[in-house]
Amino acid sequence: MEPTQATSAIIDGRYQILRRLGQGSSGTTYAAERLATGQTIALKELSLRGLQDWKKIELFEREARILKTLNHPAIPQYIDFFQVDTADNRWFYLAQDLAEGTSLADWVEGGGWVDEAEARRIAIAVLDVLIYLHGLNPPVIHRDLKPQNIIRRDDGHIYLVDFGAVQTVYRDSLRQGSTVVGTYGYMAPEQFRGQAVPATDLYSLGATLLFLLTHQSPADLPQERLRINFRPYVAVSVAFADWLEQLLDPLVEDRFASAQVALAALTQPAPPAPPAPRRLAPRPPVGTRVQVQTSPTELSIYIPPPGLRGETAGIGLFGLFWNGFVLVWTIGAVTGGGSLLFGLIAIPFWVVGFSMISGVVNALLAHVHLRIDRQRFSLTRRMLGRTRRIEGYTADLAKVELQTAYTQNDRPVHTIALLEGINQHKFGTPLQTVEKVWLVDEIEAFIQQTERDFRMPEKPRDFRQPFE
Repeated sequence: MEPTQATSAIIDGRYQILRRLGQGSSGTTYAAERLATGQTIALKELSLRGLQDWKKIELFEREARILKTLNHPAIPQYIDFFQVDTADNRWFYLAQDLAEGTSLADWVEGGGWVDEAEARRIAIAVLDVLIYLHGLNPPVIHRDLKPQNIIRRDDGHIYLVDFGAVQTVYRDSLRQGSTVVGTYGYMAPEQFRGQAVPATDLYSLGATLLFLLTHQSPADLPQERLRINFRPYVAVSVAFADWLEQLLDPLVEDRFASAQVALAALTQPAPPAPPAPRRLAPRPPVGTRVQVQTSPTELSIYIPPPGLRGETAGIGLFGLFWNGFVLVWTIGAVTGGGSLLFGLIAIPFWVVGFSMISGVVNALLAHVHLRIDRQRFSLTRRMLGRTRRIEGYTADLAKVELQTAYTQNDRPVHTIALLEGINQHKFGTPLQTVEKVWLVDEIEAFIQQTERDFRMPEKPRDFRQPFE
């Protein structure tokens, strides 16, 4: 650890140490009194003795050189840069105006909690500074934007401090063997390769906002292919989460093009989305007896017995022939002294035969009613005074589709299948194909509209009340 100055020490005959403010990788910062004016300033110190990384001297001098050219109300004003030689050491000093307040890191540690409104306000303030820095010629990149380097005054004013990692794009980014600087968890992926562009600061801002919203280092949140999966851990609107996600995109080219663009996306309301093309309601097939009633809140489908027509009539005739043949066969086998084994072999043939007869009876007698509203659905089948009803939640309906019920003359005969999780509810087999397609379109349209109307943002796993 490098040596530090004692309280009350006088530096260069001009500054008296009052207290230590913090220790960073680029030096120790003190609150000091400017003896000539009595002004309290920030005095940053770097000791040459014991310095193992000589690159720090270059960074310290670069910080002073760049700060001298900056003029923004959120950046403490440059005052002086000098060195002091003693018998056993050389000290470098950078004097700036003191940013009164508390770092966001200390503020959160002290119990501060940021809701979306405050996160937006902080983001706007920092983006304003970045627009200024990145708009200089050459652009200036901070490269170490994090909660420790953002000071919040009691009235909410924001300062950006510690330019020890600062880089000027044109002069430094093209050098070979660039030094990797920054803080793990807040560094954009390209910083690990020693590269930095203006969008690098945008990533760090996004990571800082995540810390404020979650009280966790972004490095501790789950990642997939360098992309932070933060949505389950924040209680913010979908729009703000989308904005954060673009700020934190691991690919530079997929982040906002500039701080100006990011600020516009955050503060300007998005243009109203063009109305979705109105879906034309499916037209009922001519001659159908199926009744469909639909409204924004409910869909009702009534299917009366379609009667013997088309394929159903053919199945009925074939079923009578099949069952007659199986009956004659079974009687002949039994009267001829057939064994029990033969009786068992005949069972599947009887099942097929009765299935065909059952289908014909359904076509002649079964009344089917499907009702779906925004909460629940019911499928009721009524025949010969008996009623069978299936009920469930509309939210569990995954889709509706046509499935093959059986094959007749090498042609598939379809049925309507309503998929509820792993359950399938089938109906409408005796209808004509055009009627089935029509009903599938009606049901699918209603389910999709219900999903759009009730789609809500994901609930965070760890929601805490904002700090007042």
